[in-house]
Amino acid sequence: MFQQLKNKFEAKRAVWSQETQQRMTEYAELERKTALLEMKRNEKMQSLVNTEVEKYLRTVHPTFLLKPDVSRALLNMLHARSEGTVSININMTKEMRKAYSFYHSELKIFLNLLERKGYVIEGSEETFLNTFLTKLRENNYRLCLDIYGDFVPEGATLFEAFDRYFDIVEDDYKYESGNVDFFASYLNQKNIDFSWTKGRLKRKLKQYEKANKHEFKLKQLERRLREIS
Repeated sequence: MFQQLKNKFEAKRAVWSQETQQRMTEYAELERKTALLEMKRNEKMQSLVNTEVEKYLRTVHPTFLLKPDVSRALLNMLHARSEGTVSININMTKEMRKAYSFYHSELKIFLNLLERKGYVIEGSEETFLNTFLTKLRENNYRLCLDIYGDFVPEGATLFEAFDRYFDIVEDDYKYESGNVDFFASYLNQKNIDFSWTKGRLKRKLKQYEKANKHEFKLKQLERRLREIS
């Protein structure tokens, strides 16, 4: 009697085990299909935003967004938009004011257009901004290279590169965020080592210009005289 009950229990347990294994297999398959669908959806959304950002950046060139403090402020604005709140930054520098103006007069409209095409900004703020800044940085690098050319010779030192930068970049644009961002990338392309952030690079450029102020003035005068002759 006891053996019969034991056998029945063992048989029942085998059935339970099989059913459990089947449910686990079905759940794993469901998880796999869900993950695959999510991956395809993300790829579709990324393809959409890549295409639209590329087209949009043919119409605007907001290089002030390449400054890290400004891009962080813009990310806060994107999060605030998703949350239905307002992002306020008390450190309103010149470039920060440009960013706020650009966001309210330009970018918000572009975001609305993206959403109308199916892109969901909420939850993807950082992904969107990274895509936007990466493309902006690429465009800016190509534009600056077209304007200034390959102006640092091979084998140049960092400070020789500084000299060439000040020789070729107009005074009004020496410390503009787009040019500093370009110069940092350009130094990397030329395999000229520097361990500074872009903000630190900008400060180093200013220090170098101040330390060599007299020499730079002589060069400027020489250029003016050459233009006359």
